[in-house]
Amino acid sequence: MVLVLLQAGTALAESRARIDLERETRKKVTIAITDFVLKGSMEDFMGIGKETKKILEKDLMLSEWFSLLRKPAFQELENMEPSTSVIDYRSWRQVGAQWLIKTEYSVLKNGKGQVFTFRLYDAVNKRFLLGKRYKASSDLLRTTLHRFADEVVMQLTGKRGIAETQIAFLSQENAGKEIYLIDFDGYNLRRLTHDRTLNLSPAWSPDGKWIIYTSYAARNPDLIMIDTSGKRRQTLHRLPGLNAAPSWSPDMQKIALVLSRDQNSEVYILNKDHQLKRLTRHFNIDTSPTWSPDGKKIAFTSDRSGTGSPQIYIMDSEKGDQSKVTRISFGSAYNDNPAWSPNGDQIAYTSRVGKRFKISIYDLNTHKSRVVTTGSGSYEQPSWSPDGRFIIYRGRENDRFDLFIQKVGSNVARQLTFSGKGHSPAWSSYFKH
Repeated sequence: MVLVLLQAGTALAESRARIDLERETRKKVTIAITDFVLKGSMEDFMGIGKETKKILEKDLMLSEWFSLLRKPAFQELENMEPSTSVIDYRSWRQVGAQWLIKTEYSVLKNGKGQVFTFRLYDAVNKRFLLGKRYKASSDLLRTTLHRFADEVVMQLTGKRGIAETQIAFLSQENAGKEIYLIDFDGYNLRRLTHDRTLNLSPAWSPDGKWIIYTSYAARNPDLIMIDTSGKRRQTLHRLPGLNAAPSWSPDMQKIALVLSRDQNSEVYILNKDHQLKRLTRHFNIDTSPTWSPDGKKIAFTSDRSGTGSPQIYIMDSEKGDQSKVTRISFGSAYNDNPAWSPNGDQIAYTSRVGKRFKISIYDLNTHKSRVVTTGSGSYEQPSWSPDGRFIIYRGRENDRFDLFIQKVGSNVARQLTFSGKGHSPAWSSYFKH
């Protein structure tokens, strides 16, 4: 896919048009998206214009930064402005639009792809914000729209959107558990592994190109690395016993993992030269490491409190538990699956509340935890979106396991999978273009 910058009136909208990422209570921006205009002599027999408009609308809605202005409010005005480069800012403000997207597209000969030209306008401040042209093959249609949606979010917030991200997860199959990938919007589900065995704990590399996981394919829980096309794979670590719970360091130079080589589950560091360094030295079980964004700390699960119940702790990533270890979970007899937020100020984890599991989030500034899931089911295994605004987790109701996405600060969750067999979600980082 080829991307060419047409024009950018400003790198970002003016400060009054921006949304502070820390103020989630601020109103959403009302955006109008006109019908995509077909250019050239080729006809759109496949209805690509309508399909791609729906994708863009959904992406912006799911970002939870925007509310869509409905077609009846601006139909007459749209008909009066057939050109995508002519804008009556005053009239668009009067119909309720704060931002506006106009799009032209053409279909290439022999069905070899499409060219999209997007223009984003700020009706409030009377300015052209962004122009992008994409040339894409038909199999990259969704990626094209996801990418532009993320550009729109960046114009508003200064931070890239997450429409182009993916979630890896495990699905229960007859012969075990296999890894699947799915887009943030719930489309493009595809199977990544065909191991026909038990697989565990998929984890993304920070560059979004690889997934590491534990596989029993060789009759031992080995650590496997596979690329996102499923074509390249290698055994990353194989010792007798457990090789599990991998977590890549932010700089991609090291992997935290759990080994049972010492007759007990301990946290280790595996560096790029395949050298091992032991971080925990306790007779109780230590597992589930997760890195802080700066790579200086690791949160992990341990039952070292002496109560026989797992809790969440933080240790130095170089000195391990031979230095200071801080417990952060209290008030529950069972806490597990810590996940450090990309912003570095929060840790999500599984916590048993009564007879069910819930997702809690610990704030490293206030040193307090709060339960963020409110449904009637059990919710476990949280993972953060790369912008730190959403979490995904496994929900269980009536022996069905599915994945749910929830914005932090909201009580509303969106169901992502519907197979009843989803486990261990892992949200990708931003993909490098």
